[in-house]
Amino acid sequence: MDHLGPEAVVSFVDGELTASALHRARVHLVHCPECRAEVRAQRRTSEVVHDSNFTSEVSMPADLFARLKSMAETGCPDGPDAAATPTPRPEGVLDRVETLLRAVRRGGRAD
Repeated sequence: MDHLGPEAVVSFVDGELTASALHRARVHLVHCPECRAEVRAQRRTSEVVHDSNFTSEVSMPADLFARLKSMAETGCPDGPDAAATPTPRPEGVLDRVETLLRAVRRGGRAD
């Protein structure tokens, strides 16, 4: 029997699963005591973290809050794609041979 992965357990506890994924998780939890235990442990952990964030000792810096709020409102710019990521050029003969072998295995070009 496949178990719920850690991400699925967290998403289940946080209420972030889609309707169909939530249904599958609930059906699985009915039959799997190990995953039910994981969900209980995650809920306890979540409650501890949640409770600890409501003390006057823990606060978010105002500039961080402003930046996060701005990102949420305007969105984040696209980052570089794989083609724009710089890669070092082969330096020696062995580096060039290794690059050529990788390209041959991929069926692509060795730049």
